[in-house]
Amino acid sequence: MSRGDAQPPTLGIDVGGTKTQGIVLDGDARVIADRRGRTETGPSGVIATALAVARDCLRLAGVGTAELGSVGVGIPGRVDHRTGVVCTAVNLGIGRLELGSVLSAELGVPVYVDNDVKATALGAADYLRAGEADLTYLNLGTGVASATLIGGRLVRGTDNLAGEIGHVPVDPTAGRCACGQQGCIEVLAGGGQIANRLAAGDSGLTLSTLLAAAEAGDQAATDEALRIATGIATAVQLVVLAHGSTRVALGGGVVQTAPGLVDLTRRLLDERARQSEFLASLDLAGRISLVPAEHPLAAIGAALVGRAGVADLRWERPVRMEPASRERQS
Repeated sequence: MSRGDAQPPTLGIDVGGTKTQGIVLDGDARVIADRRGRTETGPSGVIATALAVARDCLRLAGVGTAELGSVGVGIPGRVDHRTGVVCTAVNLGIGRLELGSVLSAELGVPVYVDNDVKATALGAADYLRAGEADLTYLNLGTGVASATLIGGRLVRGTDNLAGEIGHVPVDPTAGRCACGQQGCIEVLAGGGQIANRLAAGDSGLTLSTLLAAAEAGDQAATDEALRIATGIATAVQLVVLAHGSTRVALGGGVVQTAPGLVDLTRRLLDERARQSEFLASLDLAGRISLVPAEHPLAAIGAALVGRAGVADLRWERPVRMEPASRERQS
């Protein structure tokens, strides 16, 4: 994409485990429609949900399919961005789905599909106005995964697999990961594992009350908060050392529910820096940004996937929100 070229409207759809969100970008990169719907699982449910949200968005934007340039979709699972085929999206009940071709046939326009974390990385880079930067988006949700841009281009690896850092073992005493290994980053900082530990502790603690309890002197809460922040700090250090990312954007339910974990992570990284001249020179804590839960990063990123197609994305212009033109549906 070349800067300044006129663009037709683009639809972006973020398919999540519980909700699906769609937005429409006009030719000036403004968000002119924003709709949400509850995700129905299974191949037919995902398709029906995506089409319903798409049609609601287009109706709200006053855009017909004949005017639409393309559609981009972000979805969990192993995604072949070249063919639009989604595999092993477990939480959505998908084994294999040719999502791109099915939606394209229904909507009559090209549809490009990518992994949701990679799409969100594009949305995070846009939000931080860092589209040409070396940036990693670190998603701390039920699981832990990342996506990296180098000079504005996504790092994909074979089979689009790059970024599954949640399954790097870092603490053999931490317990077993769903992947079968012991002590992965996801065991420390993944929302699913955190919820299991808090429930097993029979303390009544939740992620949203954890930091307040720790500040009040609850030792179990303090230990758990440190465990989570240690996992996040290790993930930040890993992506910076692996990719040289100048910015690390944190998002996902864990840090959005308990944003104080980000400050604790920064303190742990500063402690590591005090013990290592090498780490001190990297200013790991200073590279971290927390992206807001209310901004439609994933859907905007999906729209940018649609504009790029199968080519490497080149940042065109910042996306602008148009609040008066937006409407949400729960």
